[in-house]
Amino acid sequence: MKRRILLTLPILFFFASATVHAGVLDTVLRRTAKVADHVPIRGADELAEKIVKSKAGREALESGSQRIVKSAGAAGDSAQALKKVLKADLQRIDPTLVRYADTLDKPTQQYLLVLGRGARECELALPDLAARARFLERGGAETVSAIGLYGDDIAKAAMRVDSALQGGKLVSPAGMRAVHLDDFGRLFTTHGDAAKTFWSTYVAPHWGKWLAGGALAWYLIDPEGFMDSAGAMTEEGFKRVGEAVGDAAAIVIRGASEGAANAMGNIAESAGDAAVKITWAILASFFCSWKGLAALASFLLIIALLLPWTRYWIFLPFRFLFRPPTKIKETPPTTE
Repeated sequence: MKRRILLTLPILFFFASATVHAGVLDTVLRRTAKVADHVPIRGADELAEKIVKSKAGREALESGSQRIVKSAGAAGDSAQALKKVLKADLQRIDPTLVRYADTLDKPTQQYLLVLGRGARECELALPDLAARARFLERGGAETVSAIGLYGDDIAKAAMRVDSALQGGKLVSPAGMRAVHLDDFGRLFTTHGDAAKTFWSTYVAPHWGKWLAGGALAWYLIDPEGFMDSAGAMTEEGFKRVGEAVGDAAAIVIRGASEGAANAMGNIAESAGDAAVKITWAILASFFCSWKGLAALASFLLIIALLLPWTRYWIFLPFRFLFRPPTKIKETPPTTE
């Protein structure tokens, strides 16, 4: 009997510890975001285990927590500084939670710090309690953690994605599952800095183009098919964007970082046709639009007016407008 009890105690301790940690995560998330305890926020405890299993996730967690510690002005050894900032955050949330900081391993401490900062960003960005609760329910711990990792820019991007989803503008291509807000958060907690680089380089500057044809939904569902481990758009990703929004728009999107000439050259080289190369050159040019043509014509006209010779020929057809009217000769009356 004693032997059974001795064997059972470690198992009970393990599950009790896991439950305590999960309870801490949920409590920090809800109380920092200032939402009610009954608001369902998915995945806080599961993400704590999953994020450290991904290499990119671990790196993002490390760099994200370092940024938070540095912004808090903590000095000294990194482990001690991390614990100091975490305890200060927990003290503000609930003094009874401070003791748990010493019982967590370093990755969990980092995750808890990031989760708390993400929840605080949500609370600041969404002052309305009901709207914030709905956002957290849709986004889950994945989205809150993504915001904690990368701050205000990703918070605004998450809310933009959520707005597009609620407005019915972010739809998946035919044959694919529906996209959800937590897919956005999962993108950053799984792929880390690569996702941040891709988003800020290719997606954010061309938001409208990504919404067209389901390109953004496709990317959120299958980001590996669009980008490499450094956050650059792959050839496969380029083809997918072209399928969704058109080749001309894909060149504009890719040209944001690589230059229109490089993107055009890649397309022409893969096609192996000089005519295609010329076509993409015209499409990628600024002067294929009416604004470009108007700007070019205006520039040439100004140059022409500055030169006496060209100015003479330009105004020659209109010179009669600047001459005084000639007098009409009176004919003498005839005598009969």
